[in-house]
Amino acid sequence: RKQGHCAYQCEYHLVIVSKYRRQILNDGSFEYFKKIMGQVRESLPEIRILTMNHDKDHIHLHLSIPPKMRVSDVVRTIKSISGRMLKKKFEYMRK
Repeated sequence: RKQGHCAYQCEYHLVIVSKYRRQILNDGSFEYFKKIMGQVRESLPEIRILTMNHDKDHIHLHLSIPPKMRVSDVVRTIKSISGRMLKKKFEYMRK
């Protein structure tokens, strides 16, 4: 990918794990997570989601993040938005 004066290929594999590795993720909650990631893309348009997959206790994200953005800021944004919205929609995730 290109920015104003550079070309880059910064790809990151992010694993988001549920608290205490509890097996709380199913297909319905993962579909809602995909919708949430669409909203995250609106707030961070420079990132690109390459692949997304899940298991019962974690989610895999393969992201492309430009070098002008801090990886920690992107991860914080993804986790805060998705955690808040998932807990609001699925009551059992709060317990």
